[in-house]
Amino acid sequence: MVATWTESLDVVINLFQTDWNRANTSNIRPVVIDIADTSPERGKRLDLQRHDYVLCYETAHNEEAPELFYDFVTSRINITVDMRTIKGRKHLQALENEVRRVVHSKRKGDGVSFDRLVFKTRTDLSDRSKQLFRMTFQIEVVILAEAIP
Repeated sequence: MVATWTESLDVVINLFQTDWNRANTSNIRPVVIDIADTSPERGKRLDLQRHDYVLCYETAHNEEAPELFYDFVTSRINITVDMRTIKGRKHLQALENEVRRVVHSKRKGDGVSFDRLVFKTRTDLSDRSKQLFRMTFQIEVVILAEAIP
């Protein structure tokens, strides 16, 4: 049996790319990328003068087995969303509100690839001396009763 659902990281990235409302962030759409999927010539350099960035990566994958039936597991995948801008604190807050809006709008899942989307934590990592405004979020993707292959 081969998994046919979309990977959790791809689900989160697709949500940000398709459901992002530019009107909520000063008509600016950030570049949303998976940090493990950048092309070799690009490297890890980000041109913050031209774009805002939302970097996504998976940080944990946990499975819970129920007590009675061992044919299914509940999967919990933690995705870290690292958001960066140099446009100021107010713009960072607008980006944060849009991330929260997108996550909460899909919190009930799509019934195909995931069942729950949980906004867990937020950490402000801004460095005002370098004019880098940065915030990270932990988002949990929950898949209930996933069949064990």
